[in-house]
Amino acid sequence: MCLVSSETLYEALSKDPELSEFYNMVNREEVLQILLDRRDVTLFAPTNRALKKQRSRKPDDSKRDEKLPLSRFYVLNMLAEKKKFPMSIEPYIGGVAPLYMTVKEEGRRKEYFVNNAKIIRQAEHRGTEGKKQLLYVIDECLEPYKPISAQPPTSLELLKQPMIYGLKENIDAFASRVASEREKEVFNHIGKHTFFLPIGSADGMSSNKLQEIDTWVVRGHVISNHVLFLRTMDKKSYQSETWGDNLKVELKYTNESTKEEDEKWYIQSNTVQGDPRHRKGVVRARIIRPNIPVSNGVVHLISKPLMVIDKTIFEHIEEERSERLEQFYNLANNNPKFLAQMKSSDQKTVFAPTDKAFRDLQGGKLQHILTNATALNNLLELHMVMRSVATEDVWNKNVTNILASDNRRSLYFRVVGDERNKTLTVEGGGVNATAVQGDLGSTNGILHIIDRVLGMPYLTVFSKLAHDPDLQTTFKLSMQEAWNQKLNDKEKRYTFFVPNRKAWEDLKLEMPSEHKQLHLGQFSYHVHKILDRHLVVGNELTKEDLERQDQIQMVHGQFKISPGFQSGSLTVEWEGLTANIVRPDVKATNGIIHVIDRVMMKRRDLTKSGTVSWCPSLLMLAFAVITVLVQSKL
Repeated sequence: MCLVSSETLYEALSKDPELSEFYNMVNREEVLQILLDRRDVTLFAPTNRALKKQRSRKPDDSKRDEKLPLSRFYVLNMLAEKKKFPMSIEPYIGGVAPLYMTVKEEGRRKEYFVNNAKIIRQAEHRGTEGKKQLLYVIDECLEPYKPISAQPPTSLELLKQPMIYGLKENIDAFASRVASEREKEVFNHIGKHTFFLPIGSADGMSSNKLQEIDTWVVRGHVISNHVLFLRTMDKKSYQSETWGDNLKVELKYTNESTKEEDEKWYIQSNTVQGDPRHRKGVVRARIIRPNIPVSNGVVHLISKPLMVIDKTIFEHIEEERSERLEQFYNLANNNPKFLAQMKSSDQKTVFAPTDKAFRDLQGGKLQHILTNATALNNLLELHMVMRSVATEDVWNKNVTNILASDNRRSLYFRVVGDERNKTLTVEGGGVNATAVQGDLGSTNGILHIIDRVLGMPYLTVFSKLAHDPDLQTTFKLSMQEAWNQKLNDKEKRYTFFVPNRKAWEDLKLEMPSEHKQLHLGQFSYHVHKILDRHLVVGNELTKEDLERQDQIQMVHGQFKISPGFQSGSLTVEWEGLTANIVRPDVKATNGIIHVIDRVMMKRRDLTKSGTVSWCPSLLMLAFAVITVLVQSKL
């Protein structure tokens, strides 16, 4: 909401304690005092806190000329109303890059920015000449980059001559490749774009590495038609200039700052569709110097080239050791068999749990692993598959599950989110983990950093049903009259054959009336009987246990066990109905779930002598109706 005041902008500044330091800056320039008192202007005023933070920065972090009239960077000689955002306008000082005003939308909420500074409040004033004035209070100072040239540089001009802005970083290696690949126009074209320029000297880089920066890698450092300062980015991916039929690269920011004083921003390229020269996978580079405005957008200096995959999986883990993978690194290093397999040149995918994931293990589970070499090897092998599995592969349904490197257990994959913000989840040994950093590209495969330790269950059967999207139809039905509460009992052991979502959808097509009755909540007795038919109480039966048996006793009835067609998945059979075990051995703290693709029920489960069975609630209703009818006749 915009406050309207009869005061001039200059008068408002003088009375605002939050803007007192900026008011003192304005008072050192008579021309600004006149502008803010009379003319139709827009002022972006940084708070005292923002100015204090700017002054506390190290000398090397500031590239501004101290002789510049800094307050003029914050003034526009025109009105910039929010309804006109996004827009770009050159500030009053002249000869500098324009200020970029943008809108960031998250759901129904809108946030407004000028460059990297957020507008935290606004007010409308009137100058002494009766002209409208706008005040935007911002929470961060604007970077006062003043070029040595008469006009602000394009991204290409800054790439060729960083000293235009007084930058000391060397970016001539990338500049030489841009020139060699004849891609100068990508950095020079008019518009509003975002550019990532890797630092590094051509003399300090091997010729082989330089040659890896080809046309497509160069283009992969540009996002066209979006001006993205750090804080204006969305939590989504943006298509780079390398986006075609044969090669697709998207870019995404990540903020890994632990505190305001130690900001850590990264840009990552993700080659979602590769070719023989460009491997699939993510390459991360730290943003060394962000938010450098140029005449055709914004430049960020980054620590290394994007798209160039030059590390093995083990080297990635070693690099992340001090940050979040120390425990996994130590476990792998102490297991020669697993380590040799992980370091081999064969393509593979490794799922590395964070240190926090190991700390979250309960009841001394980690200690047991550390003292048992076989258990440790089994645990590690569950975290690797011997082929490349990227998030995009799962999103496109090219992969749904695959055998782990132990050749016994399988991992199951899903992707949550949408086209521009995908997150991989993996389930193994009853634990569902989410990739906190996915798709790290490596010369020998892909690394995903995950938030749970696979094969170390921490949920009861009850909680597992509640948290697994594919099992939630069964969970909702099991809530009728609290049938599922027993599955929270940690003293008992269960084996539950759980129909998945598709099994219930198939039942709806096959028996629409019965399916509807099950969900009405008025046939809980019948629902309980059907669920009991899928449940073993007092015993945990793994897939290996089932393979050694012909039949098993359920709470109600028996299931016959047989191998699937051509030694495929196991099947269970009840009264002529057959279901495949599509996801075996989903472990919980008090039992095992086997996910099946069919509901074991028949129409008679909801009928008695050809008619619908009367549950107690319906009997009471019928009795009440009969009573009313009898009384009316009397």
